[in-house]
Amino acid sequence: MRIRFILLAMLATGFSWGTASAQKHHEAHEPDTVQVKSVQELFTKGTVHGHVRNYFMATWNHHQLSDNYANAIGAEIAFKTATFHGFRMGFAGLFTYNLFSSGMTHRDHVTGKYPKLELELFDVEDPQNKADLDRLDELYLEYKAGWLHAKAGRFSFTSPLMNPQDTRMKPYSFQGINLKFPIQDKALLTLAWFDHFSPRSTVEWFKAGESIGIFPTGVDMQGNRSGHAHHTETRGVAVTGLQVNTGFAKHSITAEVWNYWIENVSNTSYGRATIEIAPRVKAGLEGLYQEQAGNGGDQEEALAYFPDQQQWLVGSQLAYEPGSWSMSFNYLHIDGNGRFLFPREWGREQFFATLSRGRMEGTGRSDLLVAKVKRRWSDRLSVEVAASKAWMPALGNYRHNKYGAVPYIGWLVDISYSPVKPILKGLNFRLLYVGKTSPGTDLPLEAMYYNTNFHNLNFVTQLNF
Repeated sequence: MRIRFILLAMLATGFSWGTASAQKHHEAHEPDTVQVKSVQELFTKGTVHGHVRNYFMATWNHHQLSDNYANAIGAEIAFKTATFHGFRMGFAGLFTYNLFSSGMTHRDHVTGKYPKLELELFDVEDPQNKADLDRLDELYLEYKAGWLHAKAGRFSFTSPLMNPQDTRMKPYSFQGINLKFPIQDKALLTLAWFDHFSPRSTVEWFKAGESIGIFPTGVDMQGNRSGHAHHTETRGVAVTGLQVNTGFAKHSITAEVWNYWIENVSNTSYGRATIEIAPRVKAGLEGLYQEQAGNGGDQEEALAYFPDQQQWLVGSQLAYEPGSWSMSFNYLHIDGNGRFLFPREWGREQFFATLSRGRMEGTGRSDLLVAKVKRRWSDRLSVEVAASKAWMPALGNYRHNKYGAVPYIGWLVDISYSPVKPILKGLNFRLLYVGKTSPGTDLPLEAMYYNTNFHNLNFVTQLNF
């Protein structure tokens, strides 16, 4: 409690903290070897790191649809013991306060829904919760050697479909075991098993099956409200990944393949490769295939999360990176006899065409085209501008549209800045603006709410230590 009062006092004196990057932690440089002579020194020679964060968000929706705003403030503090024969422990806790906001408990009078994006700063399970937003985010035992990096317990995990996505006040966190095997400095093999999850924008930890359906469940293939929430029967997910960085005929190649086997639910395989085809020019290709495992999560078809379907997608990228500039065209096509499905509670898909506020999970027979331009003036200032065009299935095409996605034209501006003055070291800012519109599309008003014809502004400040 004392820490919370100190942070609020800092705010009152004029400090405003938040996030400016997707990095989960800002860690101090540590020596490779620390001489530990006692159990006490495991802790006295350990390291502390974390951040203080302030996040302001506002959304302007279409006409009669409600507009919303919110300001969250919070912090994360993490500690790692010193290393002893390759072993060490770590833990991290975080908390959030609703400093001020529009009514998080007020449903939109047209759609009957809560404020979607603003509520994600707090607790999506309890819109009334403004202060009891604490969470033990990490608690793990770690072992490092030249041939192995192992973690067991609660910690963050990064992969194309399961990742922390630390761009709100709380990231996605995982419980299980993760083994990484470096292969001659050119490849990395990852083996992992997870059976408990704490989704972003929640404060509790859930068993694997209980976690699926915490976020909105959409509709089944007949258009009825999906009944899989908290009914999915699975013991967890096994993840296998291989990342390779090599060269061929003087061309650098990076590639990765991943497999996610959700016991009794689905099996998803994903791969991507990027090759430098000319100086400063890269081309990339990615693909995904998934099918049902077991009974899709429940023996009753109406309650199964993953129906009996075969789903696939392909994506591509052409990028030009001269100096401090980065420009790319990105394309994604999703097809098959159903929808691309992966639990939203476990992370967010990271494809070539992925943009903030633009999930494609839950759709089939859809396309996304994205152009990105990024300029990095220095290590302290970068600006990214992007434009997108999405073709989605019709609202009544329930077989290929789980969450009521709509076609749109979108745009994004993302500015990150860290002050130059030494006295402000560790402080950084992020300004993110996202807009979407659907001109010439006949959509009911309730289908637009946080889907299209809106403007979303985010101003985030963060102090890393």
